[in-house]
Amino acid sequence: MKKIFCLLFISCSAIAQQKDLIDTALQPFWKGKVMYNESVLMISKDGKQAEASLLFKPKKIISVQNSGLNIEYKKNVDWKYKNGKLTLLPGSKAVFMNYTELYPDSTKKSFPAKNGGRVLHQEGIFFHEHQLAVTYKHKKHKWKGPIPVFKENDLPKTLDKLQNKKPVRLLLFGDSIAEGYNASGKFDKAPNMPDWGTLIDEKLKRFYDTPITFINTAIAGKDSKWGRETVQQNVIAHQPDLVIIAFGMNDGTGKIQPRQFKANIQEIIQKVKENNNNVEFILIAPMLPNPESFFTGTQPEFKAVLDELTEKGIVVVDMTEAHRELLKFKSYQDMTGNNINHPNDFLMRWYAQEILGVLIP
Repeated sequence: MKKIFCLLFISCSAIAQQKDLIDTALQPFWKGKVMYNESVLMISKDGKQAEASLLFKPKKIISVQNSGLNIEYKKNVDWKYKNGKLTLLPGSKAVFMNYTELYPDSTKKSFPAKNGGRVLHQEGIFFHEHQLAVTYKHKKHKWKGPIPVFKENDLPKTLDKLQNKKPVRLLLFGDSIAEGYNASGKFDKAPNMPDWGTLIDEKLKRFYDTPITFINTAIAGKDSKWGRETVQQNVIAHQPDLVIIAFGMNDGTGKIQPRQFKANIQEIIQKVKENNNNVEFILIAPMLPNPESFFTGTQPEFKAVLDELTEKGIVVVDMTEAHRELLKFKSYQDMTGNNINHPNDFLMRWYAQEILGVLIP
């Protein structure tokens, strides 16, 4: 009986841990006094000890773990925090990278840098496995970037359905970022964090206790022109109530001009509304690419033209400015899944929280 009880306890604990992981991941970063599992990539430069910066000044560091959240490193044995930097100590078992590894000589697994040389590019779980997760206490109200506002009056049909526990069909349409690259869960790697679309779906179900059908038709490598051309099969055919449109990264890399980007998104909206005028939309201004890579382009200019499309039933979520604010305090490598143009688990949590902020009071 004792053995059966232990097995049951372990099973229940694992389920509870996964639920707690998502609950913790979706606690708004701009609220409270604890930062949970902030990602950092410890970088050693010129032979010095590897170090990284945190978003907020910590009052107390609670834990430093691997990104899988299953190995904890010890203060004053593996790491220390001093002069605004988290630093690994000699002999630390924590993973880190040398600065030169991020700028390889070989053309293999890299892209040209804007100012010469190469920038490391790795898909899959490479960067996830080289990052750490830091949980710490800090002072409240330190976030100066965009804070979402509940859009009950701007998304009235969606919010009416959610609040009155009516079925909602939620559709996400976009590129690889929307598809979920490089979420740890996509590669079955601990802690198996879902992509940001799934996080939104899960949180809405928990908060509103209403049936939600989540459909993700995003495909890696696509842009808003493809979105315009395939809107019938990828959006209209699914009869959604709320559509999250998340293009822009690839458009920007292709130097698509903002007016053309706006026209593409506007045509997607118009075609969907011609089929069902009750559909509402959340438009995402994209995160930024690695500023050292040639993937940089017109991405920062898309927020302004998306704002021109707003009206009742259409709102914009500004991940461009959120990412820009984060980059004032943290390196690009702290928050990337591939070092070029994909978020990691931490930055996906920002996507989810910024969007949920307009849907949950």
